[in-house]
Amino acid sequence: MANEKKATNGTTEQVAEMRNGNFIVRREAIRDKRGNQYMTDDGRLYYKYKLCGVLRGRRIAVDFSPKDKGGYVPLDLVFDVNPEAELDITDEITEFNGKKQHRTVYTVNTVDENGVVWHAEVKPTGKSDVDLLTMLMNMVNIQVKPVEVNPETAA
Repeated sequence: MANEKKATNGTTEQVAEMRNGNFIVRREAIRDKRGNQYMTDDGRLYYKYKLCGVLRGRRIAVDFSPKDKGGYVPLDLVFDVNPEAELDITDEITEFNGKKQHRTVYTVNTVDENGVVWHAEVKPTGKSDVDLLTMLMNMVNIQVKPVEVNPETAA
């Protein structure tokens, strides 16, 4: 595991934790004032998913949420393997009727002890999270990977 560092004015500061060139997203329990973890009516625990980093000396956190309402089950499966996962960011390009459409896809990935890759699609929770993630990517010179998608096979 490597931590990405940025040198500024002779000092070195950690921008964000990274592995294999990808940011690390962590799952953390959501707790009340007394330190008890929040729980749903059917007994499932509440978690938040975030990427922590430092920009201009300030600690920041980029919050992520599932892509859709049913997305918590795949996220639980991904993070049951490990409490941290790699964030993979791609730009899907679909050409339909002569027009190209771009869609940024955020995916968290982990690998279990048998070598099986577990992944789930996430999204930054708000516009400010997208902005912070873009700033972090600029600090460590990460480029979004473009991927051509065939519209006939796209869901």
